[in-house]
Amino acid sequence: MNRERLLEAIDDAEPIQRWDLSALDLRGADLSGATFEDVTFAGDQLRDVDFTEANLVKCRFVGCTLTGARLRHATFAYCDLRQADLSGAELTATTFAESQLDGARFVDMELPVPVFVRSSLRGASFAKSRLDRVRMLEVDTHEMNLAGATLTQATYYQADFRAVTLTDTTLDRCVLVDSRFGARDLSGLVAPYGQFTKCDLAGVDLRGARVPNANFGEARLAGADLREVEGTAAIFMGADLSEARLDQGCFRSGIFVEANLTATGLARADLHQAVFHRARCESASFAGADLTYAEMHQADLRGADFTGATLFRTRFHRTREDGAIFGPGRRIALGDDEKLARAEAFQPPP
Repeated sequence: MNRERLLEAIDDAEPIQRWDLSALDLRGADLSGATFEDVTFAGDQLRDVDFTEANLVKCRFVGCTLTGARLRHATFAYCDLRQADLSGAELTATTFAESQLDGARFVDMELPVPVFVRSSLRGASFAKSRLDRVRMLEVDTHEMNLAGATLTQATYYQADFRAVTLTDTTLDRCVLVDSRFGARDLSGLVAPYGQFTKCDLAGVDLRGARVPNANFGEARLAGADLREVEGTAAIFMGADLSEARLDQGCFRSGIFVEANLTATGLARADLHQAVFHRARCESASFAGADLTYAEMHQADLRGADFTGATLFRTRFHRTREDGAIFGPGRRIALGDDEKLARAEAFQPPP
């Protein structure tokens, strides 16, 4: 098989099946729109090749160099790209499905809207790359490298980040539903508008992180360190924050509805206008915190410490306060909301 015969077959829309092209120099070749099945490629003879809108099924690219290759809207299904170097390739809307990408390199490049589905990216590197709206669904990310990378509107579902390198990584408006992080150091993380719903972050170190408007709904954050976090308007609805440290954090307008804050440290935190409806705050420390205009409707505050807290117009509606410690600031707080109490007690006529 020579290059001319291959290009003729592609021009005739002939599927390329069970060919060994490992010895063929295809640098700069136009293979766009072609279908390849069970084809073997090798070496660096794929530099600058054009695979635009190509369909590649059960093909082998082990150790191949695809620098400068155009892979726009190409689909790789059941392919083997272990140790392949795709740095500098064009990967706009490229799909990798059921494929092996262990040790592959996507370094210092742009990746607009790529999709990885049920594939292995163990040890793959995206260091210093810009991933825009990448989707990784049911992907093996063990020891994946995202150091210095910027992910914008990326989507991960049930991903395992426990061994992923996230040094200096920015997660901008990313969705990481039901993913695992474990008790690891993520201090200084930048993740504005991040969606961490149902994520396992128990014991994680997020000191000094910037997560404004992030959603940690139903996340597991027991024992986590969120000291000095910038989390304005962050959502912790139904989250487990038991024995976590939120001291000196900024959680203005934060939502802690039905959260578990048992024995949680919130000393000197900015909780201005935060909402704690039906939250469990037994033995929590709010010492020196700013709770101006905060809402504590039906919160369990038994044994909580409010020493030195600012409680200007803080609403304590039907709270449980047995053993709670308050300073003189409690006098300027608000008690039960009578109209709300009547509404809560309303029973429709039989």
